Amino acid sequence: MTKVCTIETAANGCARLAGPLTFETVPGIYKETGMLFQGENSVSSIDLSGVSVADSAGLALLLEWQAGQKLVSKDLEITNAPASLMSLASLCEADDLISFSGRSKSP
Repeated sequence: MTKVCTIETAANGCARLAGPLTFETVPGIYKETGMLFQGENSVSSIDLSGVSVADSAGLALLLEWQAGQKLVSKDLEITNAPASLMSLASLCEADDLISFSGRSKSP
C-alpha cells in the first residue's frame, strides 16, 4: 500500500503536512501544492509536526518552497521539523540554507 503525505491549509497562511515526506510522496505533494506558494496570499508557515518520516527528497522540497518564497520577498517559516530531518540538513550542510523553528537541534 502506498503511503501518502497530506497537506491542510488554514486561512492564516499556515499549512500542516502529515505523513511521510519521502521520495515516494514528494512528487504528489509537490504537484498538489503548486499554487500554495504563489502570490501575496501564499503560505507563510509550514508545520511539520505531523510528518512521520522525511528523507532527502523531503528536505529538497522544503528548500524549494523556501527559495521560491524568497524570490517574492517572503519568508517561509518551517516549524516542528523532526529531529531526523534537522540532522539530515546538517549532514548535507544545508542547515544554513533552511530555517527551522519550533524545535531545537539535536546535540
